[in-house]
Amino acid sequence: MNGNPNNFFEFPGCSNKMSYIVNSIKSSNISLTVICLGESRDGANHKSKDLKVDSLENNFFVGTMKYKIFSRLYLYFQIINILLFKVKKTDTIIFYHSYYLIFLFKFFKKIKKFNLIIEVEESYKAAWGKSDAEIYNEIKYLKGADAYIYVNDLLPNIIENTKPYVVCYGAYDIKDYQPLNKSHKQKRIVYAGLIAEKDDSDIYLAVNAMKYLDSSYSLSILGYGSNNAIKKIKQYIVENNLSTNIVYEGFLKGDDYINFLKKCDFAINPRVLSDRLSDYTFPSKVLAYLSVGLPVVSTPIRCIKESKVSGLVSFSESTDPSSFSNAIKKLNLNTNPISTIESLDKAFIVDLKRLLENVAS
Repeated sequence: MNGNPNNFFEFPGCSNKMSYIVNSIKSSNISLTVICLGESRDGANHKSKDLKVDSLENNFFVGTMKYKIFSRLYLYFQIINILLFKVKKTDTIIFYHSYYLIFLFKFFKKIKKFNLIIEVEESYKAAWGKSDAEIYNEIKYLKGADAYIYVNDLLPNIIENTKPYVVCYGAYDIKDYQPLNKSHKQKRIVYAGLIAEKDDSDIYLAVNAMKYLDSSYSLSILGYGSNNAIKKIKQYIVENNLSTNIVYEGFLKGDDYINFLKKCDFAINPRVLSDRLSDYTFPSKVLAYLSVGLPVVSTPIRCIKESKVSGLVSFSESTDPSSFSNAIKKLNLNTNPISTIESLDKAFIVDLKRLLENVAS
């Protein structure tokens, strides 16, 4: 996918995953159009844009309007126009699950009879910690597609396992992997992801685990969040006398993000979400870590433990900071996950091509 000319709100996990899926389709010499849906961060009017990326890929960016309510309504109008007048019955749409847009795609599938593949990256209701009833209603809405791309191995049995599907945990592409000679004295840990304000969130588990580690360890935080959340975590680090061992590096993306990861010794995935809720997702950061050759320490969440990369991850016994620090101390730094990720990449390209052929036949 080609840039962000209409200045849409960006969600790194979504962009990286869909870019990988698009490139996997193109690896099989299949042409496609990527419809980029979003609302502008600058609250300005932007015309729709049609951009040619290469001989196989075109990108279409929807237009935006000045005020949020009008921009949302204009987004709906453009989607309806595309589904009614641009999409043919023989076309296949891969829809990245969006909670407030799925009803449009399900409704117009009934009218136009196009092939619909839903990419299920998570249950939003589960991610937001909602009730079982609300999660069930969201899952019910996901049923009825022609095929699925699931984010973990648990979801087929939760949503739909009688329709064709493939599983993709994240982007399996290896970024010019070369083992680096890391000369720094400290073992450099990296945490990448959301910085939340809640004291019982992932970032606070990562920071609190550092209280149990000696000065031979350092933690680099690559995160995004609200200004209040970032200010709060910085203050918490200072108040707990952790400033010499923990540094907030800011929010990095693209090559800057990958190059920073390569300089680290290992990465952490401190998830505090219970299995009841994390069964509906897979932490995209884990694949980002593994694809640059980093060993990973994670809390013991089922979506990772019952995956094809479980053997590449070291698990703590619980979500307690002391337990998590013990797992860090026991980590074997001599593991190399690259060959496994390369195998998953090759298998996914083949499986995705087969899925597309199956749906279209």
